[in-house]
Amino acid sequence: MLTLLATTLTTSFFDSLNPSAIAQQMVLQAMVKKKRHTWFFILGISLANILMGLAIYYGIAAWISRLLEQGSTQYPLPFYGAETAAGVMIGGIGLWLLRKTIRQKITADAAQTPKTPASLSPVSLFVLGAAFCMVELTSAMPYFGFLAILAEYQLAAPLVVAFVCLYTFVYAFPLILLYFVYNKVQGTGLIQRLERVLQKVSRYIVPAAVCILGLFCLVHGAKNLLIPL
Repeated sequence: MLTLLATTLTTSFFDSLNPSAIAQQMVLQAMVKKKRHTWFFILGISLANILMGLAIYYGIAAWISRLLEQGSTQYPLPFYGAETAAGVMIGGIGLWLLRKTIRQKITADAAQTPKTPASLSPVSLFVLGAAFCMVELTSAMPYFGFLAILAEYQLAAPLVVAFVCLYTFVYAFPLILLYFVYNKVQGTGLIQRLERVLQKVSRYIVPAAVCILGLFCLVHGAKNLLIPL
């Protein structure tokens, strides 16, 4: 048990040295008006990390993957047709958000009124945190190594949950530390300049991300639709 504990702490420490997650939180923390809402981003990352870990450990993720593979193999036209349609819809929403953002900026510039700093709701922050975590898990080798080692011990369910939660806490600790450090130095000249730069681009982050997701679904679905033809 002590060996497993040491392994958990070691692998989670190396996994926590994640520059992309830290950079994402810095951008988002500059976007929110109420800095405490950043906790929703950290919560989204942490909860997704725990749920995905348990899903992988108990084989749920593999079962879902097999189910999707069977659906795409047995019913390729409806499956990829739905994905293509979803890509068009998501891409349309992204373009609408982008157009709306640009029009608001043009209107504000024409009226010479100060632009309201971009902000994200707690729900948006939570969803972004969960989405970022799921994307990063595709290349999180320490995490998969930890789960492989954990599976060898064949522990009871409460202990499995406890070790996954411990791993997640160490993984998220740099983000928690960043939250307190950022708030401590907030108001200094460097942070003010950083926030001014980030606020100029932050309003385009969500529309651009939605457009990219829609484009991915559209291209992937359309490509697989054309293969049988």
